[in-house]
Amino acid sequence: MKKLVLLLFSFVFLTNCTSDDDAGSQTSNLAAVLSVTLPDSFVHAQSYGIEIIYKHPTSCDRFSGFDISKNGNDIFIGVVCSHHTSNTNCVDTGNLEDSVALNFVAERDDFYIFNFWQGKNALGEDEFLSIEIPVTTP
Repeated sequence: MKKLVLLLFSFVFLTNCTSDDDAGSQTSNLAAVLSVTLPDSFVHAQSYGIEIIYKHPTSCDRFSGFDISKNGNDIFIGVVCSHHTSNTNCVDTGNLEDSVALNFVAERDDFYIFNFWQGKNALGEDEFLSIEIPVTTP
């Protein structure tokens, strides 16, 4: 009988201590790219680190990855930031700039057009910083 009471007490205690995810969910946003450091050209099959300076959407956002899509020679790159929705003291002013490196291997042997997402214009259309980089053979 003592074992049954202990088992029942343990079950009730453990189920009351489980988290109901009251920390909130996470939200992701694209961060505006401010500037990019790229070489004048790539050498085919070589690896490069591309430095990207971007602005966090809010003081609570942290870098969480890249959103990258390719279409032929065009590469579209967005910096993704995220934060927990339970953070309620976030501001969108102050020093929100940061930098991150994107590792890139030049697989093509002609050229690339990089399109870095910079935000939306007054009409709600995406705007990009577009840079064409030729690729040379070794």
